[in-house]
Amino acid sequence: AGLGEPASPSAGTAKPTFFQYLRDGIAVFQTDRSFRLFVFAQWCGGAVLMATPFYVVQAHGGGFDLTRVAVLLGAQTAGALASNAVWGWWGDRLGKASLLAAVTFGRIWPPAVILLLGLTGFVDENRAFVVFVSVFFVLGALANGLTIAVIGYLMEISPDSQRPAYSGYFNAITAPAFLLPFLAGIFATYFGLLPIFAVSMLAAVAQFLLIRAVNSDDAAVS
Repeated sequence: AGLGEPASPSAGTAKPTFFQYLRDGIAVFQTDRSFRLFVFAQWCGGAVLMATPFYVVQAHGGGFDLTRVAVLLGAQTAGALASNAVWGWWGDRLGKASLLAAVTFGRIWPPAVILLLGLTGFVDENRAFVVFVSVFFVLGALANGLTIAVIGYLMEISPDSQRPAYSGYFNAITAPAFLLPFLAGIFATYFGLLPIFAVSMLAAVAQFLLIRAVNSDDAAVS
């Protein structure tokens, strides 16, 4: 698809080798503070996902009937679909930086709610149904918002002539973070589920603070 990128000055006809590309990526990570902070934020985002496989398990422990799991998945899908227009409008009108800050702040609350409920317990099954359906709706909305915000913001902080390279650097450096849910399964075996949600919540707080730092740097440059 032709995306209509604006014309940019030619960087020359010589094409770098693969190993030069890797060296350039290391140099970008070391010298570009905004990019580096954004990478750290994405690693924290991977840690937030550690709790993702366990929301249904914790819901069952909190009084939610497992025969109604499809309702939770439906709520998650509904959240994703209903939020798309909102995230698109927000990103266009208020900027990707504002969108990313809002979404990362929102990611703090699902694990925080589950952690609170796990510590206090539930006695009312109807209340458990409402709370967990709401949590899954928010999870779906935040997942879509994060996808839109991360891609858009990465394009904003990347130099016009190096956007594909920056995208490659970013994806390569942050890809291992998405293996953290696998480690969470091992962790949960020995320490239980609630510590996983605590780690997820703290990682979401760290991601939000890192995104604020990136935004502050960009605002200072502007």
